[in-house]
Amino acid sequence: MFCSLRRGGHGAASGDHCNIPSGGYIFVRQTVDQGKPTRLCARFRPAEGNHMHDTVAPATARCQRGTAPRSVPEARLSFTGPLPRTAVHKAADAEVLLTDARRTGEDRFMIAALWRRDHFLRHRGADAPSDPFLLVESVRQSSILLSHRFYGIPEDHHFVLCGLDFDLEHPLPPQGGSPLPVLLDAVCVPTTGNPRRFGRRLETTVHVAGLRVGRAGLHWEAMAPKSYQRVRFRGVPTGSEGSTSEVPQVTPLPPTWVGHCHDRDVLLGREPDGVQGPDTSWRLRMNRDHPVLFDHQSDHIPGMLLLEAFRQAALTGAPRVTGPFLRLSATFTSFGELDRPVTLHARAAAGEAGDECRGVDVMALQEGRVLASAVVRGAGRGATC
Repeated sequence: MFCSLRRGGHGAASGDHCNIPSGGYIFVRQTVDQGKPTRLCARFRPAEGNHMHDTVAPATARCQRGTAPRSVPEARLSFTGPLPRTAVHKAADAEVLLTDARRTGEDRFMIAALWRRDHFLRHRGADAPSDPFLLVESVRQSSILLSHRFYGIPEDHHFVLCGLDFDLEHPLPPQGGSPLPVLLDAVCVPTTGNPRRFGRRLETTVHVAGLRVGRAGLHWEAMAPKSYQRVRFRGVPTGSEGSTSEVPQVTPLPPTWVGHCHDRDVLLGREPDGVQGPDTSWRLRMNRDHPVLFDHQSDHIPGMLLLEAFRQAALTGAPRVTGPFLRLSATFTSFGELDRPVTLHARAAAGEAGDECRGVDVMALQEGRVLASAVVRGAGRGATC
């Protein structure tokens, strides 16, 4: 049975229902069995006249007000533990953010995640907004999970990231000492009419701790091994495929300049000769022993590493993004080779009329090729952003 709500965050007092708009999530305490511990469930309150449905969530969840789509398909999701790491192509259990997924329509899904840390690279324990790159990684893992589990993509296929974006209505809630439950209401749309190719775009509405925070999307392709080899090494000199040699490391920027505490998390460096150009250009640092950015072996520069480098460039350049990141749109155009230097460039983004923050355009170049580019916008105001 369901009993009263407890006060927590922006929730209601004990004995009341959260005063939320129709179509929102509330957290309620559920008694599993007489004499056994209770747990919290994320309970969706749909529009007037519809029935509620429940989503099992851990007892660390907090009741918060929020809004959600007026019609969300019924699904029961578990937050009790991470999915097997092989389901999302991870080598370490700690890097798996997803806990469950259910199909609610032909191409519609509800996906559950649990954020046990407050930052993409490591847990900081600060009472600050959660890192939006946790959302990006959750959506990226979702594309892999859905492809294998619901679309029958074989395990040996390679996944190629083409683009991603997110748009948050406000900064993500802080973790506050407890893991944050995340719900993704997702629609998967084909991006190619060729039956021999599997390309999809995932569009998600995002709820964190019961609060609707915005949207996120991702475009990817899954390729059979032979197709991937043909595309991956097109134009790469013979004999250099899969090279294990490394680019000489460059001196890192001070960690605090890029929002970190440790050198190993700094991806921007000065030029090897010690001559530094304007503060809108840097060399990319790659540490293949990094436990998050190189969780498993890769024959190219990981997309999430480039995104983290873009974040750091947007934080330290001139102009720079101030305040929590709210919007990002990235496109990936070429594979980056691990044994060749990469330069990152940043400049002020073209702003639309009425923009409070124009944001920053960032680009990664390798031997004249554009590997990826992105536009990053934050919540700050003024000349720095």
